Amino acid sequence: MKRTVLCAALLCALAAAAPFLCLLPVFSAGLPAAAERPGVSAPPAAGGGTPAVPATAAPTALPAPSATPRPEPDPIRLYDEAVGEVRTVPLEEYLVGAAACEMPPTWPDDALLAQMVAAHSYALYQRGLETTADGAYLTVNSALCSGWTTAEVLQSLWGEDFESRYTRFCTLAQRVLYDVLTYDSAPAAACYHAISTGHTEASQNVWVESLPYLQGVDSSWDKSAPDYEVTIQYGSQQVYDALAAGLGAAPEGAPADWVGKTVWDAAGYVQSIELGGHTFTGTQVRTALDLRSACFAIAWRDGKFVISTRGYGHGVGLSQYGACAMAEGGATWQNILAYYFPGTELQQWA
Repeated sequence: MKRTVLCAALLCALAAAAPFLCLLPVFSAGLPAAAERPGVSAPPAAGGGTPAVPATAAPTALPAPSATPRPEPDPIRLYDEAVGEVRTVPLEEYLVGAAACEMPPTWPDDALLAQMVAAHSYALYQRGLETTADGAYLTVNSALCSGWTTAEVLQSLWGEDFESRYTRFCTLAQRVLYDVLTYDSAPAAACYHAISTGHTEASQNVWVESLPYLQGVDSSWDKSAPDYEVTIQYGSQQVYDALAAGLGAAPEGAPADWVGKTVWDAAGYVQSIELGGHTFTGTQVRTALDLRSACFAIAWRDGKFVISTRGYGHGVGLSQYGACAMAEGGATWQNILAYYFPGTELQQWA
């Protein structure tokens, strides 16, 4: 009797579950194979070999935890000759305005990025010197686009291309907002110039201090730069006035006899030159005669002083034309800075 009741109960239970049992194949078919499910390993292939990788997209990784917001970087203090006062400029605005003054907007991203980091590093280096009573790190002229300029000036220069170019420069500035070139953990004097002689100059040949990362490197790309070599002519009175007023040394004797011995250094810049009975450095003559660089040669011809120069700028540090050539050849901005400032390091700086 008990066995009969048990069998009857079992039959009733099976009958009640039948409608649900028919759904099991449907759920099973909807599940991916083990090899296709995230976090589930496929079983070994027959024979112990490695299974083929399924031709499906990799699982989407979980988003990383949100990083702590970085502090706002320090602004840059500039004495702007155009307005006659000190400006406190947000860093991004400074990087954009400095790079736009120093390089054409059509140049490669990595050249512009190298310029931005160099400009930031040099400004911080100048801040560390604390040489100005008004607290400005650098002197610029925003109206002349000298050293740094404003968005308003760039709008007048770039015209209808302003929006796209300014947006690009801002995007680039955001990429290197915290990157600073350092030496011994302090901001480096990452100075720059337009075109070298083909070899950059040592800092002690232009300024007083000898810096180990500013001893000059080969920059042969510069020899292909437009206006690498330029020749001008000055009358004897122009040269007389420039030397007398600028250097306090009026030339003596006939103009045809003014030019004496010239000594050039290893990079091709004038180390010393005899003019009108006085001896000057190349940098002094460059300033007095407003020459493109201190790599020059002077000759008296047909009643005129004929002066040929090579390069453009003081020649120390980053060659901007060289940076452009390197970037066009595939170098990154990090490569460019490491090349022109050997021995320096990149650090994150707030």
